[in-house]
Amino acid sequence: MKDKLKSAINQWIRLNLVLLVCMVMVRPLFFLEVFHRIGLEPRQLFTVLSGSLFDLLLVCRIVAFGLVPFVLLHVFFPKTTRGIYIGLIMLYAVVSALLAEYFCNLTMPLDHVILVYTPEELKETVFSSSTSISAAQVLWFLVMVAVPAVIVIIGEKLREKSEKRFVFHCVVLALFVLAAVLVPFKRMVRDEKMYADHNGFCLAVNQPSYSFIKINDYLKYEGGRREEEDYQLTTEQLAAYQACHPEFEYDHPGFPIYRKATDPDVLGPFFNETSDDLPPNLVFIIIEGFGRHLTGVTSPGISFTPFIDSLATEGLFWPNCFSTSVRTFGVLPSVFASAPAGRFGFAAHMPMPRHHSLLLDLERNGYSVSFFYGGDPAFDHYGDFMKLNHVGDLAVPTLVVEDSTKYNLLKENNRWGYDDDQLFEFAINHKREKPDTRPHADIYLTLSTHEPFVVDDIEKYENRVKEMVESMPGLDRRERNNVLNNLNIYGVYLYVDESVRHLMEDYASRPEFANTVFVITGDHRMAMVPSGIELRTCNVPLVVYSPLLKRTKTMKAVVSHLDITPSLNAFLNANYDYAIDDHCHWLGTSFDTISEFRNTRKLSFMRNNRDVLDYYSGDYFLNDKRLMMPGPDLNWNPVEDEALIQYYQTELGCFEAVSRFVVQHDVLMP
Repeated sequence: MKDKLKSAINQWIRLNLVLLVCMVMVRPLFFLEVFHRIGLEPRQLFTVLSGSLFDLLLVCRIVAFGLVPFVLLHVFFPKTTRGIYIGLIMLYAVVSALLAEYFCNLTMPLDHVILVYTPEELKETVFSSSTSISAAQVLWFLVMVAVPAVIVIIGEKLREKSEKRFVFHCVVLALFVLAAVLVPFKRMVRDEKMYADHNGFCLAVNQPSYSFIKINDYLKYEGGRREEEDYQLTTEQLAAYQACHPEFEYDHPGFPIYRKATDPDVLGPFFNETSDDLPPNLVFIIIEGFGRHLTGVTSPGISFTPFIDSLATEGLFWPNCFSTSVRTFGVLPSVFASAPAGRFGFAAHMPMPRHHSLLLDLERNGYSVSFFYGGDPAFDHYGDFMKLNHVGDLAVPTLVVEDSTKYNLLKENNRWGYDDDQLFEFAINHKREKPDTRPHADIYLTLSTHEPFVVDDIEKYENRVKEMVESMPGLDRRERNNVLNNLNIYGVYLYVDESVRHLMEDYASRPEFANTVFVITGDHRMAMVPSGIELRTCNVPLVVYSPLLKRTKTMKAVVSHLDITPSLNAFLNANYDYAIDDHCHWLGTSFDTISEFRNTRKLSFMRNNRDVLDYYSGDYFLNDKRLMMPGPDLNWNPVEDEALIQYYQTELGCFEAVSRFVVQHDVLMP
């Protein structure tokens, strides 16, 4: 029995050392794949390799907590037990390779995001769209599995020699168990404090353990995507939240965010009156994945949206505008209702809370409103939101086109729906058949700049991207590599820019163009190219362009999607026969039109997994448990002040408490 125990301990340590070697050897392969697929700086290799500490600590925990079961089984079934564990090592290699693929697609590790989507939404996202498998992806996967397999084979070849090292294995066992007991591995994964920013942590962390811990925590504390428990708001939380917003006058007890509509008209001084004294037409173009920095570098030296850039120089431009979520689910409620997100995103709460909106005010003031979208309006409840807000013309091709053969073909080829030029062409034809009244509002939500970044004639646009890069020999090396490694992505942005130009040319050919105001923004930043700082993930440009403008201006002050509804409502009410209520539930307020960089807003950001851990208030940006001071280009300096970190965590906690309470209990407005 003594010999069997010694043999079991030898095998247990040997196999886990093999596992550790597999983990560490896969790290440079992971770096090379990410470097090739989405672009990294060479120095980030050290960040990836430093994460071997996570691998070591994970193996320590496996050794400590798996020792007794393995030894008991090995004593009676040595070959079977060893074979099972070798199989588990290979399973770990396969899972790691799959998670590496996930990381390359979304630039973040897998977490509990898979639990916050409904099965229908997961099917739409994973199986119907965004999924195209290339030969390169298959090759990377095979390599990341083959390397551990070779290491396992070598480990088995050396098995007999390792069995003679019982004393060494006992020392290793003691050290591993001691580390497992003394080092709080789960806390290190949850706190992320070993790295200066979230991106560095995501590159370094052991991805299988991160995914397991995040999913397990969500199931433990949130119960999965079940109905929320009755969420209550304390008097202290309400008072603290309202004290953070002295600019608002709250006078309805029981309705925490309902306030007087005292937002000033800041747009009026920039505009001439319309020729017929009617309120201007409005056109909203919300571009999928349209961030301020398309290339993900601090000072991009090349633009792939030259036409939209020209509109920014000829209009009102806010480069430091922010969306409130890192995915599209948050854009419509934020832009058109200045609404809180609740627990899963405003539109995901069913029934959707009673709310007011810019769209309802437009309808009440005689506007005809149209919504154009090339995909499935059921996804993220876009259609539900528009219907609840009385949008009379839900002009979605899949709803109004009888022959859906083309749409089905697009879906079979991993498209989300109609390409943007096809959507715009559909809208142009639709409007010719159904002429607009004055005034009217058109809303476009685009799709093409979403992974898998496939449009008709993509090769043409990729070649144009190459020509642009080759014509700029002084382009920064990192940016050049970034672009050339992602030709399809930047090619699609050139395509979308061209599509928007054609749409604007059509509007310019109509007589009502002279009385039209265009609002152009992104729903969030494109996630496929790393941004370098979490705050940039939600940094989108905001352009207001119109022939009615008296002058142009670029304003570096921070604004957000939440400010669009209050600003437009105040503008229309102050300058035209346009009625609004004397109270509102807007989270935002009128645009800040100061030229210099400053932030007077308090903004929370919802991640794709529906966590709210990021908060921008005044001079400080809270990124989970880190605090930073962003500058004009959103570069940042870390702030090591635990008292300040606690202060802003408390402030964010009060906001989150109010957000969840008013959405769940349907108390946005009386």
